[in-house]
Amino acid sequence: MDVIGLESLPVEVIILPPSPGFRTEHHQLLYEVQLHALSESFPITSRHIYAVFQLSPASFRSQYLSGRAFARGPQDMASIFTKILRYPICTEEVVEHLVPLLAERGLDVKASRFDIPKRLFRSLAPKPGSIRWKEQEPPLLFLQYLFDSPGIPKPNVNSHGGYALTKAVHAKFIPLIRFLLDYGAEPQCKNCLAIFVAIRQKDLALVKLLIERDDSSYTDCLGTGKRKRRKLEDRVVVNSAMLKAAVKCDARDIVDYMAREKGCIPYMQTLHMMAK
Repeated sequence: MDVIGLESLPVEVIILPPSPGFRTEHHQLLYEVQLHALSESFPITSRHIYAVFQLSPASFRSQYLSGRAFARGPQDMASIFTKILRYPICTEEVVEHLVPLLAERGLDVKASRFDIPKRLFRSLAPKPGSIRWKEQEPPLLFLQYLFDSPGIPKPNVNSHGGYALTKAVHAKFIPLIRFLLDYGAEPQCKNCLAIFVAIRQKDLALVKLLIERDDSSYTDCLGTGKRKRRKLEDRVVVNSAMLKAAVKCDARDIVDYMAREKGCIPYMQTLHMMAK
């Protein structure tokens, strides 16, 4: 259930506007009652009350989330953000209002990292046909805000066993994949699950993106003014299990890449499969 009890109602209720009988002062009274009660069920006691809370401002939602976060006693900043970001009502605007409230409690922003909620990636799926993902699409913009905002703790990009990267690979969301890798996402999480997903998609470019590091910087050779591209170590060492998965999928370009370019030695069973 949503943090203010809004998830379980049917769609026709969601589009219902507030009753004209509810004036601004009545709305404020309902908000104050809810901030005191911190109830998940109060906003869905009637359609009219639900409509009022549906249109509640970010300032109220931030106070509500703060109250919920501290309902069980003192919390550190990372634990608070791990909890509140699980709720769909926690948007960028809500976080902007929430940060000053938490700062008043003297919490250390740099104490630790918080987990990125699965809800941001759960609905990601491949685009139909030749349509490609764009950088402006969610959840990338919200993630950019979370990673770049100085007023909140840093996110743990490998939360939940690298769930974010694996879902991004599944959806072939290339801008999101690059973003996560740039901020330290590790393809080896969950026994390199993200790489196996890319192998099953028979996408050599995506496999390379996950395995190899890309560094566009150059170094000056002996002060001659000539520049040389730096060779970086791969993020992941290609293993025999990956090669076997590529053979099973009949992804021949990936098989050739792993066996010849990366020097992966196949299992004996894989050799027999390759010989067929």
